Amino acid sequence: MALGDNMPMESRRSFIARGAAGVAALGASAAPSRAVSGEIVAALVGCGSRGLGALLPNFRAVEGVRIAAVCDVFKPNLEKGAAAAGSKADTYGDYRRILERKDIHVVMVATPDHWHGPITVAACESGKDVYVEKPLSNSISECLKMVEAARKYNRVVQVGLQQRSSAPFLEAYKLVRSGMLGRIRQALVINPTGNPRGAAPAVPTPAPKEEPIPAGLDWEMFQGPAPRRPYTRTRQRSWRDYWEYGAGTLSDWGVHVLDVAHWYLGVSKPPVTAAAAYAWLNRADDGRTPDTVDVAWRYDNFVASYSSRSDEIGTYLFGDLGILHVNRSGYSVRPSPGNSGPDGKPLFEAQKVELRDEGPASRPLAETDTGKHVRNFLECVRTRQRPVADVEIGATSTIPTLMGALSILNQGKAVRWEGSSARPL
Repeated sequence: MALGDNMPMESRRSFIARGAAGVAALGASAAPSRAVSGEIVAALVGCGSRGLGALLPNFRAVEGVRIAAVCDVFKPNLEKGAAAAGSKADTYGDYRRILERKDIHVVMVATPDHWHGPITVAACESGKDVYVEKPLSNSISECLKMVEAARKYNRVVQVGLQQRSSAPFLEAYKLVRSGMLGRIRQALVINPTGNPRGAAPAVPTPAPKEEPIPAGLDWEMFQGPAPRRPYTRTRQRSWRDYWEYGAGTLSDWGVHVLDVAHWYLGVSKPPVTAAAAYAWLNRADDGRTPDTVDVAWRYDNFVASYSSRSDEIGTYLFGDLGILHVNRSGYSVRPSPGNSGPDGKPLFEAQKVELRDEGPASRPLAETDTGKHVRNFLECVRTRQRPVADVEIGATSTIPTLMGALSILNQGKAVRWEGSSARPL
């Protein structure tokens, strides 16, 4: 199963066994949890678009931070990482070499999702703090292990849910918490996907065929804890579409828009149930994630749904008194239909606020969402407080998307959360 929990393949077991031995040795000598008072030494694992385009420049822009090492399994990416980090940064093809170093305080994890858990857990065991990209993992059990490791070793773990540091989302949060919308019964989170013209092709695209492994790529290390598969360019470049490495846009962007609803509504645990409706309309059903998806979740006090429909991306909250829509371009609010005051007039005036602080990812700015999120993490490295998108928050917002994925993998059966795992009904 692509959520990373049931993959009984010999090569995978051998890989994990080799890694576990190294991790155990590192854990035995983990540094004690203490604030970093001087220079913060950091390393990047995963020199792809997010690692080089957003994390590395924003970490480098903070005074008192030095990038000591970069790591990637693909040599061309590693060379780009070395150039972006500066001439003094060391380069590695195996993240475990970074964890062996006593001088490194912080590890940035910007790898494919299936590697987030093993690297984060091992980094915590080796006494390092972690900034890990979202979603937290493509495996529910790995999400729980990451929380456990962060708490056991007293590490600071920030998840890349940078909207929690973003101006438009912070403003809308205050509006919701003021009670302006009344009791909120429903949430809708939208992430448009599929054909950019909004129509499925007449014939779905065929399944990719096996190709030679390109020079400079350690395909064995890329797959790591995942089951072994033949190389195709799409597996390397579009890995989110494959259950072995991700859970499609449902977890990739879905965790962002769902996390906003969780934040605003004070959610601290996964939903009671999840159920998915899905189809393969833009490509063949060839083992990749479906391209058209809806997921319904039932929480204790409200219901929520995810949709890949062609509509404006963002999070909608439907209250008895008002309706909110928020995304990275701002937010809008309007009275719920049929609601008015004693004088027959609307309870409040509809408004739309344009507010954007995302900024170009490649240009580090202290007041952009990623810039503020990185600075919050680094401040917590020094103070030992929990960051605004702590690992528990990341797990709580990631697990519902993986429950939706589990429903897809079980032919749309509803999935129930049972406290420490999810089970199809």
